[in-house]
Amino acid sequence: MKGLILVVLLVAAALLAYNYVHTGRLTLVPSSLSKSEQELQRLGERLDSARRQFEAAGRAAGVAGVDTTADAEAARREVERIEADLQDLQKRLEAADRFKADELMDKIQEFKREMR
Repeated sequence: MKGLILVVLLVAAALLAYNYVHTGRLTLVPSSLSKSEQELQRLGERLDSARRQFEAAGRAAGVAGVDTTADAEAARREVERIEADLQDLQKRLEAADRFKADELMDKIQEFKREMR
């Protein structure tokens, strides 16, 4: 009986942690994300993709000596588009989502510094 209770508590804790990481809320059952939260999530995914593209271009240039400036420039332009989209989105966000948007903007600024 004690083992069963322990397993249930561990599963509940794992669900809470998983939902908190993915939604930013402590809930056992994840609720659907609002439209603005979905847009923020997509912008974050686009930033991660641009970061991977930029890093791959750097690795290719370092290893093979291939000219990858076009790939790096494409990643830089994508980051600029993401930043502009985020600035547009920030005008429409509620207070609860502004914190996440500010975090994403900080990540964008940090990545832009790394690209220089």
